[in-house]
Amino acid sequence: MYVTKTDVAGSCGTGAAIDAKDVASGVRYTTCGVGAHDPRAIYIRPFCIDTAVFQGDEAPSDGEMPIRKALTPVEFAQDLKEELERMAPTRILKPGESARVGWVVDGNFTAVDGGSPVGRFFFGNFGVGRSFLALHVKVTDVEKGCVVYEFDMAGGSGYQGKLGTLRASGLGKATHFDLRNAAERVYLALSANPYRYASRSSTVSQ
Repeated sequence: MYVTKTDVAGSCGTGAAIDAKDVASGVRYTTCGVGAHDPRAIYIRPFCIDTAVFQGDEAPSDGEMPIRKALTPVEFAQDLKEELERMAPTRILKPGESARVGWVVDGNFTAVDGGSPVGRFFFGNFGVGRSFLALHVKVTDVEKGCVVYEFDMAGGSGYQGKLGTLRASGLGKATHFDLRNAAERVYLALSANPYRYASRSSTVSQ
């Protein structure tokens, strides 16, 4: 999964409080493009899927497709909770609930396509039968009352073969993998250094 477009990336407002050591001087500091970070809590509102194109290998029969479509936001919310609670305490909002602190993460699906296992079996390495998932993500700072991040995401099984991988389904239900991969990408996109690159085990200079 990849972020394909970012509409909002930053923080609310242009000014910050006067620095304590410069009260007398009246110096004010601005955010200068510094992004929102370290929320006190994260709340997830299940994503809207009403207008999404929902097709491909999603259910054993056409009759079950509406059920699978209705449960897709539930599955994604659970995946997203597991990923984002690495940043801050996270919970899924129930209908009618609202958050008072931290961030609210919500959005909508635009396309959920499970692709074709048969196509992946024969010509998966050429992209035949691949799955596809597209969604829009919005992150709102509740206390400041504004959107701090807003972006589009898209991806899928790509050119995987019939065997699949740890992150790809092969002949299984690809959408479950796509939802998990999307949830992980949201976490990675909102984290300053999720992989802890350049971390030092010692402060001694070499």
